[in-house]
Amino acid sequence: MRLLIRIVTAIFAALFVVSLVFSARTTTTLSRAFSTASPESEKRTHHIAVFLPEPSSLFYERVRKGASEAARRHDTALSFHPVGASSPEFTLARYTGIDGAIIHPGLDTKQIRRRLEEFDRAGISIVLIEHGVADNSPWAFVGTNNFDVGRKIGETILSLSSKPSDETERIAIVYSDKSPSMSSEAELIELGLTTVLNGRRPASIARRRTGVNPLDAENLTYQILRNEPELSTLIFTDTNDTLAAIQVIIDLNLVGHLDVIGFGITDAIRDYLDRGVLAATIVVNPEVIGAEAVRVMTSLIRDGYSPGYIDTGAEIVRGTR
Repeated sequence: MRLLIRIVTAIFAALFVVSLVFSARTTTTLSRAFSTASPESEKRTHHIAVFLPEPSSLFYERVRKGASEAARRHDTALSFHPVGASSPEFTLARYTGIDGAIIHPGLDTKQIRRRLEEFDRAGISIVLIEHGVADNSPWAFVGTNNFDVGRKIGETILSLSSKPSDETERIAIVYSDKSPSMSSEAELIELGLTTVLNGRRPASIARRRTGVNPLDAENLTYQILRNEPELSTLIFTDTNDTLAAIQVIIDLNLVGHLDVIGFGITDAIRDYLDRGVLAATIVVNPEVIGAEAVRVMTSLIRDGYSPGYIDTGAEIVRGTR
């Protein structure tokens, strides 16, 4: 029995030592990653860490571009890292000596608030982008007013519709894991949408979802076209999903079967708008989001204050229909 106790004690002692060594190595590695992420770090006045969802998408690549260009103007070093409960770079960032953190919250509210409060206690300035954590959040926010996005979608649906005013608009909104900035604010988008439609036209709104698989939007669009012929408007919240869905509609020779409102603006999307294949597209400003986040952060670090809310705007670009 004593031998068993000694063996178990030895095993736990070994595990503790291994865990201690791993934690020390992880912290050291992260410190090096944060300090060497930019080759110009030593020349810059401040160091800001930017935490974005993974996998990256076209939207977040453009956020990175806007932030990087602004950082050069503001004499600030940037490093980019994944956000999330499984990201040691996010969990341990408060120990790395950064001056500020620009964060897209991707966790549940309780978890993200706990991390943000840890940053606060460490004296690290915080700017949230594209998704807040609560109405009474004390942290600066830069991003899209998704209630306003919903309102503009509703106005577009009304202008596109040729139905009698008492006939129900059947709408499906496709959220995506590839675009968490939109999916995390689904309630706000739909509130804005229903605010416009209520009292003017009956509407039925359904949610659909795609994952990170590029084929998800193709499969979903095919299922919708086959099984939901009563649908009048299909709305996408990710650029890649938009392009995949439109290709399915073209392949099936069903252009005009329903109104499609896409997301983003690329050369291909402009072409679809010009040809009347796409009824409209939601255009937000990811480069502006990145640039404004850096500007607000440098103001926080330098002056101790900044605007609490920056709406970077959104618009609906109509097609030729």
